[in-house]
Amino acid sequence: MRGRDDSRQDPLQVLRRVSSETRRRVLFRAYLGYARGVGTTTALLDECRRRSGRGTDVVVGSYRVHGDPARELRDVEVLGASRARPVEMHLDVDAVLARNPEVVCIDDLADAQTDGRPRLEAVARLLGAGISVLATVHLLSLRSVAVAFASILDEVSPRPAIEDGALEAIDELELVDITPADLLVRLREQRVLSPADLAIALQRELRLSTLEALRESAFRIIAEHADRQLVGFMRETGVDTPWEVRGRIVLCIPPERGLEDRIKRAHAYAAGQDAKFSVVSVRARQLTDEEKGWMGGYAALTHQLGGEYVHLHGRSVASALVDYIHESLATEVILGHRRRVRRLPGDTTSEVIRRLSGVDVHILRAAPVA
Repeated sequence: MRGRDDSRQDPLQVLRRVSSETRRRVLFRAYLGYARGVGTTTALLDECRRRSGRGTDVVVGSYRVHGDPARELRDVEVLGASRARPVEMHLDVDAVLARNPEVVCIDDLADAQTDGRPRLEAVARLLGAGISVLATVHLLSLRSVAVAFASILDEVSPRPAIEDGALEAIDELELVDITPADLLVRLREQRVLSPADLAIALQRELRLSTLEALRESAFRIIAEHADRQLVGFMRETGVDTPWEVRGRIVLCIPPERGLEDRIKRAHAYAAGQDAKFSVVSVRARQLTDEEKGWMGGYAALTHQLGGEYVHLHGRSVASALVDYIHESLATEVILGHRRRVRRLPGDTTSEVIRRLSGVDVHILRAAPVA
């Protein structure tokens, strides 16, 4: 008998499946903001007004505004709100389903519903019911970004985190952009934050250098989202030749000692190309405990550098590598050639080079033993 916890489906998996099944008839759009005050809520409400003005049945399911609610929410239908609208309203997904609009606007995907459950669960239910979802998401609500900036901000965000994989279910991800300098002027001129909160934030996430780094991360996330959508389109249409939007560089490593420098060099090269970076190893036999220790260290280093570590299994190392390279649509491959005077016709490096086409191959020779 399965336990109660086992019977509950993973909300992220449900969201991906429902989004995929309904992609042609409903839309999931999100506005991404890299800091408070950039204008994601304003962009969301403007789109709500635009759609409503052309005859679409749109309601606002949740919001948080900094100015006068009557002014900020003018000309939009707010679900269940009276004339005296509060500055914040939480999402009641059952009320939205009962109202059954064509489109619902949800401010801040990381927040909870009225029953305390994650809003991503609500999105899956709404999409499954045929309701399009417009939403906002804050950059620091993404788990990977929150972890990466925790040391810079001297704290871990208390806000609920959204797994990065949730972005895969979004049909349209739009960055609401403003330069850091203009944002700071806006925050000082408008009452987005209280004077006390603004003073604290200016020493943390609103420092100019931090804002610039956050904005750069937001640009990268938008590029990665576009890249994923293009790769998905290519696969749906049967295209299997790499089409470079953002490079994908794969480093292939054997179970050997002392490859940390090779991984760092390959990562530096990928960073210089503004490309995604993956480290791949193939297990064609049982590894010793020592070899397992080496590979675990390489995986940890790769993740620390922001790359992806992939461990494959296969009788033929060359075949496993070539299949992965084709499947991932890699644009460049870096092979760590073992110390030999020359390549042999049947070795892994020669076989990979022979079977790859349309992919640049680089060979990194190991440093000679002193």
